[in-house]
Amino acid sequence: MPAHLSLIAALALAASPKPESFSIPPGVEAMKLSPDGKYLALVVPQSDYESRLLVLETDSLKAVGGLNSSPMHQVGDFWWVSDERLLIAEARKFGGLDEPLLTGRLMAVDADGKRVAMVYGANGEQSVGTRMKTRADDNGFATLVDPLIDDPKRAVVAIWPPVQDVPYTEVYSIDVRNGSRRKLAKAPLANAEFMLGAGGEPQYAWGVTTEGWQRLYLRTEGDDWRLVNDESQSGIEVHPLAPAGADGSLPVQIRPPKGPGHIAQWHPDNGEIKTLHQPESAEPTGALLSADGQHLYGVYSADGRDDLALIDTTLAEGKLVAALRRSFKDALVEPLSWSRDGSLALLRVRSDRNSGEYYLYDRNGGKARFLLARDEWADPDEMRPRQAVTIAARDGLELPAFLTLPASEGAAKPPLVLLIHGGPHGVRDAWTWDPWAQLLAGQGMAVLQVNYRGSGGYGQDFGAAGYRQWGGAVIDDLIDATRWAIEQGHVDGSRVCAVGASFGGYAALMSAAREPDLFRCAMSYAGVSDLRLMHRKGDIQRSDSGENYLDRVIGRDEDELTRYSPVTHAGAIKAAVMLAHGGEDERVPLAHAEAMKSALEKVGKPVEWLVKPNEAHGYYRQAHRAELNQRMLDFLARHLKAADDVAAE
Repeated sequence: MPAHLSLIAALALAASPKPESFSIPPGVEAMKLSPDGKYLALVVPQSDYESRLLVLETDSLKAVGGLNSSPMHQVGDFWWVSDERLLIAEARKFGGLDEPLLTGRLMAVDADGKRVAMVYGANGEQSVGTRMKTRADDNGFATLVDPLIDDPKRAVVAIWPPVQDVPYTEVYSIDVRNGSRRKLAKAPLANAEFMLGAGGEPQYAWGVTTEGWQRLYLRTEGDDWRLVNDESQSGIEVHPLAPAGADGSLPVQIRPPKGPGHIAQWHPDNGEIKTLHQPESAEPTGALLSADGQHLYGVYSADGRDDLALIDTTLAEGKLVAALRRSFKDALVEPLSWSRDGSLALLRVRSDRNSGEYYLYDRNGGKARFLLARDEWADPDEMRPRQAVTIAARDGLELPAFLTLPASEGAAKPPLVLLIHGGPHGVRDAWTWDPWAQLLAGQGMAVLQVNYRGSGGYGQDFGAAGYRQWGGAVIDDLIDATRWAIEQGHVDGSRVCAVGASFGGYAALMSAAREPDLFRCAMSYAGVSDLRLMHRKGDIQRSDSGENYLDRVIGRDEDELTRYSPVTHAGAIKAAVMLAHGGEDERVPLAHAEAMKSALEKVGKPVEWLVKPNEAHGYYRQAHRAELNQRMLDFLARHLKAADDVAAE
């Protein structure tokens, strides 16, 4: 047995899932309850490119219908639009690209699998696997706004027109039987989101300008909209969460210039704000709405561990969720969907050790019935807890982080993997079950995940603190957090590696360049290596909004871009380096990995190299994910050996 494989075996001190298990797709991708509570619809993967939309009777769990997919005709998302009918967002493979992408086409099917219809399609072509024809003018991109579950014939969809660099969305009432539609409104800004008011008509629209300012509009009539909040003037973002009440006020999430966003009741006419929930450090991650979707009773909070913050427990849904929290201790209870009358609730229960279990709660019977686990192989008892910690950066900024320690039985301190999230802006690590953190901890490694400055969800000022600091203060944060873990005595400070994907891959390389004696190895997966390339290659710089984003977060100063690029510092890196990439990556083109490989080889440093030609920004195929996971474990094991292990060789 190779030495690095025997080391993995030695590091795994307790029972843990096999590494290959972590590449297995979820046993169920999504599940939703029909409005009358009679059916459960779920998507079950069959292979990399095939899945099945399955419809079960709620009482018996007997299959009554469904829809099979093909590589060219897959379920990307789905919604119940009546008691008996489902709307499906189609996904498909394009060319040689491995990962299927949403097409913007919408299909509909009855619960029994009959009356299949393409209600919004493109280019008049015949849909693969069906006899459906699409209309020649359906060449935009459609998605659901509201299912109008009390209207069995219609739903409201948003359609982005083709060709335009900045498309102004249009909203339509669409017949879910045959696709006939009626235009309701045109958005006042590009890429808008919508909230409906009385009668199923669009009432609010909001989005972000190409300059990065959030705007919120209230519809007056037709395509006339009144601007009720402009972040560039008010200094705050206002995001509607539920429809307005009788007095015209509505629950919103407000993001001020400083500190985390909060939940409030807000009136568009006078700007009056009544705070409903103020988080400690992290912004809420979602809204909890009543069964009819009209009332807010709580939000998902993320101060440390994920939890629920209940705002209105006078509603029946709020009372029920309050009781369920007591039944599922140390876990987050998520009400995914309700029956129309609120008597049935589909729940997902998850935690840092549990990837998700589905339950059906019957309020009349007072019982929660277990349905299935998202990942049958992932036994929560074999997973490691994730500790929420706060780390002080060198300038005093508090950095939320998560530390996952392996099981130990009096063994030596474990090696440390600094696992860096991507983004970097608008993204954060959370208390949720993390497959890579669990994979590494199961193999005897400690895992530290840091929400460095620039990460999303901790306030606009926290996010902006990372602008034009990708190679500066952001890397300082990661280095400070690594030293904190060592100083706390949690890990062996002589055995540290940095691993990340996308921006995380960039940060792993920059950390190794900035502190060459701190890191033994660095792995960059789909990572940036040359900031100058971001203005010339990839899909971000192809639009005005993308260019404005790059100007804001990395700037155009050539000296700064050069100084903050890992390729510039290849000669300073002492750590072993692994580069993994997809040949069809449009977000971070392969040119980044090729440039880094060339720079390292020019200074005589070998590179472990893994490229999958047909993959994009992250590997999609199970076989490719399994290979990546194993190559990563082998790479880490070789370079995180203890001194005694090295001496024994």
